[in-house]
Parts: sequence; structure tokens; C-alpha cells
Amino acid sequence: MIPEVHVAGDPAAQGIRVPFVRPALPPVEAVRPAIDEIVRTGRLTKGPYVERFEKAVAERLGVRHAVAVSSCTVGLMLVYRGLDLAAGSCRSRRGIAEACPVAAMEPLSRFGVARSGSRSEPLGEVIIPSFTFLAAPAAIAWNNLRPVFIEVDPRTTNVSPQAVKAAISPRTVAIAACHNFGNPCDIPALEAIAVEHGLPLVIDAAHGFGASVHGRPVGAGGTAQVFSLSPTKLLVAGEGGIVATDCDCLAHFVRLGREYGNDGSYDALFPGVNGRMPEMSAALALASLEILDQVSARRNELAGLYREELSQLPGIGFVEIAAGARSSHKDFSITIDPTRFGMSRDALRRALAARGIETRAYYDPPCHRQTAFEHFHDRMRPLPQTEMLASRSLALPMGGHVNEAVVADVCETIANAKHLD
Repeated sequence: MIPEVHVAGDPAAQGIRVPFVRPALPPVEAVRPAIDEIVRTGRLTKGPYVERFEKAVAERLGVRHAVAVSSCTVGLMLVYRGLDLAAGSCRSRRGIAEACPVAAMEPLSRFGVARSGSRSEPLGEVIIPSFTFLAAPAAIAWNNLRPVFIEVDPRTTNVSPQAVKAAISPRTVAIAACHNFGNPCDIPALEAIAVEHGLPLVIDAAHGFGASVHGRPVGAGGTAQVFSLSPTKLLVAGEGGIVATDCDCLAHFVRLGREYGNDGSYDALFPGVNGRMPEMSAALALASLEILDQVSARRNELAGLYREELSQLPGIGFVEIAAGARSSHKDFSITIDPTRFGMSRDALRRALAARGIETRAYYDPPCHRQTAFEHFHDRMRPLPQTEMLASRSLALPMGGHVNEAVVADVCETIANAKHLD
């Protein structure tokens, strides 16, 4: 039976029978005691629940530091800012350089990032895939750095290590990658390139909670991995993010950055932001962490059902997951070959919408064609694989509302789509 997923009379529900996403939340009873305590004490921020959540996540991921922030985007912004500050700080502090992974790196400000907060022409370049969410290049541009957009592997939808290596130049200050759709990217290959060239490796792990490699949760590896806890993710805080890192100095600067750059002396050491995670968000996230393995296992079951049903249809492609890796399946995304399938991705999407099934076309347009970032892209370096994926990718409903009946309904509608358009 297909579950009822909208409240009757909800204007947002009109015409939508199967929404694209709905969070898988812990039971109210699991959260209520914490909320009662937070309200009773009046400690809404900078309290014990954030501390407990950070400790639990660090233990799960196997990293020295898990710093809670208000969003993944803010976490990425602070990481790029912190890399500059940490690199400069480590060199001036005896005994730190040997232990800090960013100590050997040049401060990003050497390439034109103004520490005073003033804006200059961005000079430092960060290599990043264009087939990713817009928050990733936004965090780079906010730090007065230049995103250099490169290709992804169309089979995995993750950044191609070969493309990363080919894009490195004397102006490169960092490498950025992503666990796209929850599919773990090739951290060892990317780390080898980063180490060879003395560059930090920043992973947009927004989709990462629930993903693993050889049984170990993604999160360790690289200079930092930054997670999202928004309602579309498997681990939910309402809104929020986590910066996971083994670098003591980087974690220190991210903690300062989320407090306006204030170390408690009321003297801002650098321009920071209000990037704190509220206590209520941390309480929800702690309860959500308890069911994360269950949610991840269920998504993998449903992804297997989608794949089994849709693999019988010509022209439908699936994201390739490496041996030993497990995707979180934050999204279950397919590709539509219009010649073999008999209709375009957009026509299929219209046919599904006509039956009340909501889908999303990630990432169309890709970042290098978006208004905010297109001026960074060198038009002499086309990205044909990215353009192809952007025109063919379609993410199907996935979340707390999806069950076997929903999967069967969606797949049957896709199979009959040419008669519905």
C-alpha cells in the first residue's frame, strides 16, 4: 500500500502523490526528554548537546575532531578560511608544525586572499567538479578564491582523479571533491595527488552520512570532510553541518570562525560568522544518529529494488559504486539515454509529474553554467561529460515515505511513460 504522505488540504500537496523526499526522523519519544531539558534550562546554544553530538560523530567517523556548525555551506566556508589561517599559524608556533597536516602548506593568502576582509581579484584556484551542488563553489568564491571546474567520471558521477591531476597549476591552492549522491569518492587516489603537490584536500561530504568503504563510515581522510544535516539527508538536525578533520589547528580555527572569530576575549581575531548549531538541532541529530544504520540499510534495500526493476528497461543507467564501497543513497539517481529509452529525461520527468510523482534533475544547470559562477569557467575547456550528465540525470523519490509499493509504482510509471507523455 502506498502511504499517505501529505496532510489533506495542504496547498503544497496539490498534484503531488509521491513527493521527492521526506526525512526519516527518530520517534518523538526519543527527542522529547532532551527538548524538555533544553526548554527547562533555557540553554538554547553552546550547551552539552552540541558537545555530546560532536563527540559521538568523531568516534563514529574515527577522526580527532567533529565540529558542529549551522550548515554544510558554512562549514565549507570556514574550512577554506581556516586553511589559510591554520597554515600561517602552524609555521609560527614551535612544535605544532610536525603534528599538523596543513603545516607544510602555503597560506592561501599568498595567492591573494585578503585577511582584512577586503576584496581583491581572486588569485588562488580550487579545483572542483562542476557536477555538484552550488554550495561547494559558493564557499570557494566567498573566500575570494577561484573555482576551476573539471569533469567527473560519468560512471560514478564523482570527480575524476585524472582530471584533477591535469588541472593543477602554480595557482592551485586546494582540491575539492564530493561523495556525490552518497557514493564515496576515491579518497586514496585524491590524497595521493594532494600529497604529491602539497595541497589540502577538502571533501564535500554533504551526502556522506550512511556511506562507508570496507565497512568504515566515510569521514576520515583528506584535510577535512564537511557533512550536511539538512532534512534531505540520512542524519537530520533540521539544519546543520559537521566539519570532520584530524588537524588540531584547522578544527581550532573552525571553532573560532563559528563564533565570529572571537576566542572569548571579545576581540575578533579574524572575520568570522555566526555558525553555531542550536542545542535543539543537536538533540535531534543525536537521536537521528541512533537510527542512522537502520535508515542507511533501508535506503540500500530500496535502491536495490529500483535497480532490479529499472535494469529491465533499455536506456536507463545507474551510478557505479566501487567494490567494497556502500552508498548512502541520499539520492537514487538514474540517467536516461533518449535514443535507447525513446524519450528525453525532461519528457520522462513530465510524465512522472503528470502521475503525481515528484523527481529532481541534478545538477542542471551544472555549476560552470550558473549565473554566479560562469565567469570563472574557461570556455576553451569544455566539460562534455558533465553536460551529458546534467541533461540525462534524474533522481527518483527516496526517503522516509518510500516503501516497496512506492518503488513499484514509480518503476511501473517509468516503464509506461511513453504512453503517458
